[in-house]
Amino acid sequence: MATTVVRRWVLAGGAWLLTVAAATAVATGAVGSMRKGMFGTSDTPYSEAEVAALLAESSAGPTTGSSAGSPSAQPASTAPSPGPSGVVRALTTSGGTIVAVCEAGLVTLRSWTPASGFEAERVQRGPAAVAALRFKARSGGGDVRAQVTCAGAEPRLAVGDDD
Repeated sequence: MATTVVRRWVLAGGAWLLTVAAATAVATGAVGSMRKGMFGTSDTPYSEAEVAALLAESSAGPTTGSSAGSPSAQPASTAPSPGPSGVVRALTTSGGTIVAVCEAGLVTLRSWTPASGFEAERVQRGPAAVAALRFKARSGGGDVRAQVTCAGAEPRLAVGDDD
């Protein structure tokens, strides 16, 4: 009888160990899929060449991406490139990247890509004298307000923080 009780405890302990191992494997897989995204998208930023290729292919309608841009401490911008009928510029903030074009003195936001941990809201796409959007921090605080105007034929970015 004592050996039967010991066997039951050994079997129960083995079953418990298998359950713990399976739960650990599932949790590890879930954390790994969060890094890549549910459907395999990555949060790596586009290179300058990829941005130029996407701009060349883009249509006139706005697009919003879920890929994260590269956050930077200071607003920065790439060199202007002439578009089909205006100057297109990628403008970078700590909250994300905006692609804007100036045509006939009016600015239009062509696309915007929030940085990791941000989402875009309150988008005023244009064409207008001032186009704007807010990159809202998902964890609260640290929001970034972006306003784009035309300085001559080139888009210019003004950034303010919403705390």
